[in-house]
Amino acid sequence: MYLLTPEEYERQDEFESGYEVSGTSFIGKELQDGCEDDDRVLYPIHIESDAYHEESAQTLIEWFREFTDDWLGVPFHECSLYFSGNRSIHVHLPRFVNGEEQRERLKGRAETFCEETGAELDVGLYHRKRLFRLPSVTHESSTLPKVQIEPEWEHDRIISEAASVSTELPASYAEVLRDVFVHRGGVTTPTAQSPTVEPHAEIHPNLDLDAAVLELECDEREIETPSIERVDEYPDDPADVPEWSMYNTQEFSPYAHASGNPRSVAVIRVKGGAFAREEKRGGATMIPAYFYGAVGCNGEFTKQDVHAPLQLSKKDYRKWDYEHGEKVVLIGGKSGSSRIFSVSSWEATEFGHALTSDEGGRDTALDYLSEQGYNVGASGSTVARSKGTTALRSATPNEEPRTIWPARENPQTTAEALQRKAEQDGIGTLIHNERIRVACRHLQYGWQPTWEWFEEQYGSAFKPEVTWRFLKGIVEDPDFAEYDHVDIPPKPT
Repeated sequence: MYLLTPEEYERQDEFESGYEVSGTSFIGKELQDGCEDDDRVLYPIHIESDAYHEESAQTLIEWFREFTDDWLGVPFHECSLYFSGNRSIHVHLPRFVNGEEQRERLKGRAETFCEETGAELDVGLYHRKRLFRLPSVTHESSTLPKVQIEPEWEHDRIISEAASVSTELPASYAEVLRDVFVHRGGVTTPTAQSPTVEPHAEIHPNLDLDAAVLELECDEREIETPSIERVDEYPDDPADVPEWSMYNTQEFSPYAHASGNPRSVAVIRVKGGAFAREEKRGGATMIPAYFYGAVGCNGEFTKQDVHAPLQLSKKDYRKWDYEHGEKVVLIGGKSGSSRIFSVSSWEATEFGHALTSDEGGRDTALDYLSEQGYNVGASGSTVARSKGTTALRSATPNEEPRTIWPARENPQTTAEALQRKAEQDGIGTLIHNERIRVACRHLQYGWQPTWEWFEEQYGSAFKPEVTWRFLKGIVEDPDFAEYDHVDIPPKPT
C-alpha cells in the first residue's frame, strides 16, 4: 500500500493509463519510488514456501506456525492460509510493516529463521515491489486457482478443493485486505473512521491501523568484546583461571549435534554480560558462565563444575534477560529456541547433581525440574512420559476419568452450540476457527477427554498426528494461558 500525498494522487489521476509521463516508463514506479524514499509504504506480511511438493503440507504448516507465533508474535490462528494453485502454500498475516527499514528487518528475520531451523521460506518475497498472487487467480502452469485451505488439510483435500471450488476474482486488492485483516484477523476498533480523515479506512471503517502495524526490533544487539577475550595465554596465577576460562575455553553449544538426538540440558550461574569472539563461531553470542553441569544433545560433550562460555542462538539471545549471579537452566535443541528458566541456588545445585551424577542423567534432572513446578516441555524426559500425567490432569477428585458430555439441545454458549452442530451435522461442518472454539471449551477438562471427543467425531477419518498438532497449537499459544496446566503427550507415530 503506497500512501500518496494529495498532490501525487491528483497527478496520477490525470492520466488514463499512467504511461504518458515524459522521461519515465510508468508513473506508478515513479510514485512507488517516492513513497519508498519517504517511508510511506505499508507492506502486508505474507509468507510463502515453494517446498510443498518436496515436503508434506503439515511440515510447511509447522514452519509457518513457528515463524508467526515465535518469531513475529502474530497468532497463527489469526492468519489466512492458501494453496497457490501449483507448488506453494501462502500465508496472509493480518499485519503490515511500515517502511523500508521494517521491510528489511522482516526479510532478515525470515533469513535467520530459515538458517536456524532448516525451514524453506521464500525470503525473496520481502524485496521491494515484489509481486504476489492474489486469491482466486489461476496458476498458468496447473490451471488451478489460489484457494483458501485449512491447516489440518492433507494433500488430497487441498487439490480437491482447488479443482472443485468456484471462485470469483476479488474486485480490488482492498477487498483482499479487508478479508484478511478484518473478517478473519479481527484487527478492528469499535469506532468507525472516515476515509477522508484516515485513508486506511477505505479498506474498512473499523480497521485498527495501530494494531495492524507490526514493529520489529533490530535482531542485532550490540555485543562488546571484553578485553579479556583477547588474552590467549593461560594465566600464571591460578586465581585468574576462572575468569580467563569463561571467555577463552571451549564453549558449550545447546544446539550442536541436535539432529536425531535428545535435547541438551545445562545449568549455569551467569558471570557477566554477553560477548562475541572474533573470528570464532561466526561471532556468535556467548555468555560467561559457571557450569554446575551440562550435557550436549549427543550426550558426549559435557561440562561439570567449570567456568566456560555458553553459546546462544539469535532466538535465545533475543529473549535473554538474566543478570550477573542468576542461576539459569537452559533446555536446547535443533530449533535454536530453548526453554530457559531462572532457578534458585538450591535448585541449581540439585539439578546439576541430578544431571551429572553416576546414577543420574538428563531424564533424572528433567524429572527433578518438573517436580519443582517448571514446564520442561512436551518432549521432556522419557521417564516423565511414562508417568501418564495427562491422565492425572484429566481425572476427577475421585480419580475417575472426566467425560465430555454431548451438548445440550438448548446450548448456553456459542462454543456449546458449535459442539452440538458438530455432533448433529458432522464436524466437517465447522470451519477451523469454530473447531478451535470447541477445543478450547473441552481442554478445560484436559488433553485426553478432548482428544477422545475429536476422535469420536471424526470416526474412521480421524488423523492422530493432525489432531495432536491442532491441540498442541492451542495449548502452547500464549493467548490461551488458561491451558498452561494441560500436559501435551508425545507426538503419535
